[in-house]
Amino acid sequence: VDIDWEYPVGGGLSSNTTRSQDKQNYTLLLAELRRQLDAQGAQDGKQYYVSAAMAAGSGTLPNYELAAASQYVDWFNVMCYDLYGAW
Repeated sequence: VDIDWEYPVGGGLSSNTTRSQDKQNYTLLLAELRRQLDAQGAQDGKQYYVSAAMAAGSGTLPNYELAAASQYVDWFNVMCYDLYGAW
């Protein structure tokens, strides 16, 4: 399962709803997803992977709890295409 939340706390379109607690909410989402997938895997004998698309820009990167989130994610996909644009 790939989680692509653009973007916790801020960034992206000006019409996006953002909240300061989304930094922690993002980590909580990943933790709960990991918990549920691990439980499902224990039932059906399958291994489930979690990946997360992450912004690479200095304006959005501080909005993630990377150390905490990394406990729940098998790998991060860095959105390096987000570094330059018309915005």
